[in-house]
Amino acid sequence: MIRDNKSEFIKQADAAMDEAAEVVSQRARQHKNPIVVWRDGKVVELDPFSPEFDEPNKDSSTADEN
Repeated sequence: MIRDNKSEFIKQADAAMDEAAEVVSQRARQHKNPIVVWRDGKVVELDPFSPEFDEPNKDSSTADEN
């Protein structure tokens, strides 16, 4: 049995961050702009059309659930 020890506040914050990330991805695709992130100590521009930004399939289970 997996317990969810996250407080309601943390769950809401996680949901807000997920929603914000989705908005950023949509806007970058709409305007054909790169998504800029900090990775390995460097500023990196990423293609918003890369599979990295595709929405995961919500029907499939993940390793975290097992």
